[in-house]
Amino acid sequence: MARTGFRWRCFALLLFVPAVSGLCEKDDSLPNAPASHAAPAVRGSVLVNCGQQVKPLDAEEKIVYWLQEQAQWTSLFPTFVSPAIEQAVDLDPKYGTDSAAFGQRLGAAALRGASMRFFSDSLLPTVTHEDPRYFRMAHGPKARRGVYAAMRVFVTRRDNGLQGFNYSAVVGHAMASALIMTYYPGPSANGGVVARTFGLSLAGLAGGHLFTEFWPDVRDRVFHHPKNGGLD
Repeated sequence: MARTGFRWRCFALLLFVPAVSGLCEKDDSLPNAPASHAAPAVRGSVLVNCGQQVKPLDAEEKIVYWLQEQAQWTSLFPTFVSPAIEQAVDLDPKYGTDSAAFGQRLGAAALRGASMRFFSDSLLPTVTHEDPRYFRMAHGPKARRGVYAAMRVFVTRRDNGLQGFNYSAVVGHAMASALIMTYYPGPSANGGVVARTFGLSLAGLAGGHLFTEFWPDVRDRVFHHPKNGGLD
């Protein structure tokens, strides 16, 4: 029973490993969602008018966006932590539990993360004309902001400024999840593991949005960062 409980705790932790990289995002690189009321919204340390449209990314910028994500040191966190958890309780992919197995898990995690970012933040946004960036609400009741952050997994902003279903995230994560069939070992290359990988990836994405939405607030409170560029 104790072993089973440990496995479930490790499995639950895997839900949030992809989200931790959001902790170290600088909010000056994250646009705020256009607001519908009169008070000015904050984009990082710069005040912008409510409803001001942020310039959409062109195809080249979307490719660079994905590469920038890959280059961030915070992207290495899930790459190393996920295999460690999988190794501890022999979760999928079933490579075993020796040192060689950890290296194989590490490679699989790196490929899995890179393919998720490429499909969801580069290739598909270019095809579907969707913006791969997360737009913070940054104001309002916390519950409303939390629901907003989680729902951005399924709703996104298009290049024309309208809102719509987030095909890039959902289809992109599905494509990357299906791709594991080509490099996971036989015991783990099946539909059940693909479905579980897809579900975990969407849960991790939602967790990342929640961290990104609220981390600047926590950081400002803990480290006393000035808000609104020190204007208030």
